[in-house]
Amino acid sequence: MTQSIPPPITRRKMFRLIAYILTGIFLIFLLILYLLYLSAQRVPEFYKKSLGVDPEVQQVRNREMLHKVGDLNNAVQRVGEPWRAVFTAEDVNAYFAVELAKEGANFFPKEIIEPRLMFSDRQVDLACQVMRGTFSGTLHLSLGLTLPEPNRLVIRVKKAKLGKLPISKEIPVKFLENAFKEKSYRVQQGTEAGDPTITVLFDIEYDNKRSVLLDGITFQDGRVQISGTTEQSPNNGIDR
Repeated sequence: MTQSIPPPITRRKMFRLIAYILTGIFLIFLLILYLLYLSAQRVPEFYKKSLGVDPEVQQVRNREMLHKVGDLNNAVQRVGEPWRAVFTAEDVNAYFAVELAKEGANFFPKEIIEPRLMFSDRQVDLACQVMRGTFSGTLHLSLGLTLPEPNRLVIRVKKAKLGKLPISKEIPVKFLENAFKEKSYRVQQGTEAGDPTITVLFDIEYDNKRSVLLDGITFQDGRVQISGTTEQSPNNGIDR
């Protein structure tokens, strides 16, 4: 009994087989990209809720926020008197929603859209839309903020995600470092419990006559309280 031998694969069939394989790989690649894109669009619950606040409510809360900032500005200028201010996440988010929409507002880089935050115990959760070219996604950062000494703010990056996808914590650290340096603040990088940190050294003065000392920052029940004192500047009004 003779055994039949399969006909040899022709060159055309070989090219067709390779084309099918490459097409399959390409479709799988597109599917992975699509799934990654969907993951990048996942929105934290607090962010979704804050974006849904009624615009009229935001206008009212923004006016309240501006009033608080005005009171704080007046208090900070009084030498020798301790000052403090309390802000809710709703206050700050309303400020972001209303003031950042105004023409000429440049608090954040143009790639950052609709930032919102949430306060919890010694932590700030910040979320925003990030747009670069045709790509967009939801960035979510969990930041720890502490003041080990006056005017020395330590920012610890606990979590960094683009949608559901974890990203390197060094990315927001570098972004924060550049942002503070552009405002002429001194910054230092470090680590805490394995997380990267950036330490910001403030030097705040009014008219070269008054030095502002920020010596307290606490988070509780969706609020942040900052406190400090204002002292006579050692410059005594003499320009440096």
